[in-house]
Amino acid sequence: MKLRKILATVVGTVQTSIGVLAVILVYILYFNSFGLREWLNVTEEFLPLQMLVLIVFGFFSILSGSILVREEDSGS
Repeated sequence: MKLRKILATVVGTVQTSIGVLAVILVYILYFNSFGLREWLNVTEEFLPLQMLVLIVFGFFSILSGSILVREEDSGS
């Protein structure tokens, strides 16, 4: 049971971190901070769609990871 709690906490933390990185990537893409649009070959017409997908993925990942960590912390 203790192994399950540790594994759930690690997976939840990694999942939350990936979500935060996805949201940060949206910010970097929007402001084109490091010339990332050109490097990733992102055109202006598909930028809103790609940003929407990354934001949705990021927020769901953050939410799911946070719930997983919180559930295992309050379990036992």
